[in-house]
Amino acid sequence: MPGAGGCLRGAGGVVSSRRAQTEARSAWGGLLKPAPAWNLEPLGHAALKALRLSSGERVLDIGCGIGGTPAALAAAVGTRGDIVGLELLQAAVQVAERDPSLPENVSFVCGDAQDYPFETGSFDAVFSRFGVMFFADPTTAFRNVKRALRPTGRLGFVCWRRFEENELDHLPLRAAAPHLPPKLVSETTSSGWFSFSDSGCVRAILGNAGFVDVEMTPHDELVSSGSLRAMVDVCSRVGALGAILRDHPHLSSKAISALERALIERDGPAGPELRAATWIVTARAGG
Repeated sequence: MPGAGGCLRGAGGVVSSRRAQTEARSAWGGLLKPAPAWNLEPLGHAALKALRLSSGERVLDIGCGIGGTPAALAAAVGTRGDIVGLELLQAAVQVAERDPSLPENVSFVCGDAQDYPFETGSFDAVFSRFGVMFFADPTTAFRNVKRALRPTGRLGFVCWRRFEENELDHLPLRAAAPHLPPKLVSETTSSGWFSFSDSGCVRAILGNAGFVDVEMTPHDELVSSGSLRAMVDVCSRVGALGAILRDHPHLSSKAISALERALIERDGPAGPELRAATWIVTARAGG
């Protein structure tokens, strides 16, 4: 099985430190703020469906945020099952633990799946919605995840395909690009958020980590935030454009005006809808 490090660097690189991972997780989703967000639930649901969970199973959710995905997993395994959400941001874990709507069979831990001391063979399945693209060493991380699975365990996650395929990310950036330094635009389009876009790289990583029967299925959804105003807000805070404007707020005024003009052309009853292009990835632990 070929090494995977080089091809991942070619796809935009991985986040190379825990601090950078934390910043990326926090900035991308605005995890802790009561603000508009992209509705990514259908994308997570597609990965959950592919995982084919059964009643009574114990599931690990990597990059669980403040508890939205663990709640969906808990519904799939029922009251006899058990969900453990693993999240890098301590503040997100604290928010999730205070959520009274979550069922009793959901618990949370703070840590990095790359080196978390999981009990060997303690999970039936591992799930993630956009939470596995940021490991400093992806093969080591997935090897540790595999160790946490029972011999019959399964892995299922959703990750982004190429930037160019993701209208959700490239339309806002390209709308604002005339008002941004070209160097910033080119650097952002090669973001590590898309480091799992190359299917060959992902297969190599999972194979080197010991997983078998790797399947990758393209899955697209139209994503909105519910209204034009909300979509402008979200697209200027997260994703490729948001990454630039956070670091260079003086560029915001003209960039956001251009973004709004572009989104007006896509407005509809559910607000502007942009295509999200993802991979639904499944694999087995393989003994």
